[in-house]
Parts: sequence; C-alpha cells; structure tokens
Amino acid sequence: MNKILVVDIGGTNLRYAYATKGAKTIDEPKKISLESIEKFNPLIQELIENKNVDSLIISVAGPKVNGSISMTNRDFSINENELKTKFNLNSIFLLNDWESIGYSLSNMDESEIEVIKKGKTFNQNSFFIGPGTGLGAALLINNTSVLPTEIGNTTGLAKTLIKNYNLDDESNFTTLENVVSGTAISKIFENKTGKIIKSEDVIKLFKEGDIIAKSVVDGFTKSLAEVMSDMALNYISGNGVYVAGSLMRTITELMDKDKFAEHFIGNKKGLHRDLLEMIPIGLIKREHAPLIGNLNYFNIQNNLNQDT
Repeated sequence: MNKILVVDIGGTNLRYAYATKGAKTIDEPKKISLESIEKFNPLIQELIENKNVDSLIISVAGPKVNGSISMTNRDFSINENELKTKFNLNSIFLLNDWESIGYSLSNMDESEIEVIKKGKTFNQNSFFIGPGTGLGAALLINNTSVLPTEIGNTTGLAKTLIKNYNLDDESNFTTLENVVSGTAISKIFENKTGKIIKSEDVIKLFKEGDIIAKSVVDGFTKSLAEVMSDMALNYISGNGVYVAGSLMRTITELMDKDKFAEHFIGNKKGLHRDLLEMIPIGLIKREHAPLIGNLNYFNIQNNLNQDT
C-alpha cells in the first residue's frame, strides 16, 4: 500500500513522518533542521521515494492564500498545486500549522491533555492557542472543521495587555504576539534590564527567584489568561480552550493554576462569567500534534475511518 507523508515546517526545524491511509498513528517521526527553501524540494523528493508515497500533507506557519503559504518568520513559501505537479502525487494538502493542531484533537487521549482548569463541556467548539516564536491560534468548530487565525498579528488587545508588565516604554509592543509569546518574554525582559537572553533563560531565572524575571513571567501568564478569556467568549468555545508548545509545557509546571483560572474569569459578570466558569482549559502534551493533525485531516477529506 502506498504511504502518506506528513510534514510540519516550523521556524527552524522540519518534522515529518509516514502513515497508512485511515490510520490514527504516524510512523518513524523525525526532526531535522531546514536552513533554506532550496533544500526543501530535494528532501521531499527523497522522502517520497523512500516509502513509495502518493499523498503529501504539509503544515506551515503562515496564512494560506490561494493555495500558497508564505511563512511569517522566515523566507519560505510553497504552493500546493506546484508541489503536486512536481512530485507527481495523487493528492496534496497544505494547512496552516495551527489548523493541523486543531485537527489533532479528534483522537487525542485524556492522558495527552493536562487539565489546567476543570469545566463542563456545553458545545463542540474548541479554541487552540500557542505562544512560541509568535502566537498561533485556531478554532475547531463542531469537532469537524478548523478555522486558522492570525490573531498574533492583531493590535486591539496589545495596548491593554502590555500594562500587565509595568514597562516605562511600551512603544515597541504593538501586536498581540509582541505581548504574548516566547519572543515577547525575551523582549520585555530586555526592556526591563537591558540584557538580551532567550525566553527559556528568563524562565530559568524565574525558577531561581529573580524578581524581574518573575514580573515578566507573571505578566505573561496574566496576559495569556486574558487573551484566552476573550477568545473563549468570542467563539463560545464550550469544548475547551487548549494551549500547546514547549514554552507552555514549561510554564504550566511552574505557574499557579488557580491564579491563572482567576485571571481567565477576570471581572466578567453574569452570564459571561458563568460561561467562562464552565469552559475547561487544557495543556496539549501530545508529541507531534501537527503531524497527527495532518493525518487526521487527510482521512477526513478522504472519508476514511480511522480504525488502525
């Protein structure tokens, strides 16, 4: 049987795996560095030939427009029709990276989700968000279709949320991902101290009791909770709000979950407070969620039962 190749392209790495049509799981997942678009086509050609692949599903960080995605954080652009022709494939699908994460929920085990806030499901809409290099997000509607978003590049909430960090100069923090992302943690720490360090190093200082690092991480978690609250109400995500990514796995281990839930509910009153109290919050711990989401999307598009 011909294989499916699922690929996820991030800011610095490319992840891939093979799968069988109709399957729930992926085989042989790998991560490699991808330095440039010039190396992409030869790599895909090799992967296709290795396993007799006839279908390709790729998720990429960036909005899909007319069958193409241009990445938001690197010089990289691909078109699904061009790839289908070049590699002589039966089918190819191109997804936004958070679109693929949304599709990964359908066969996720409870053990792959850590509960941050308990709740009571009241519809089948789920919202996904992930602060990393930027800020990715998507909405899963009725457990069947995913709407990717570009909320990280919106500006409406940034002016309010940046107040959570108590900065003297807020002029460089204009978009939402300038305020809520791993890059934001690094930049805001630099604003406060003049020191340029990675977000993971800021979190390490936070664990060691550094006062400024604590103010940055506390500002981040409050801002993230408030973003999630607004998105939960925007989309009535009664099946839950889910965060994902290595940064959030680390921060979730350290943060006060009760305080996070308080920030999520905030000063909302009446019916809207009741809605937020019902909405569960979870951390996605599943490995290779975009790759599995790509596989799930392929099976949905081809009306395949996921039995194997």
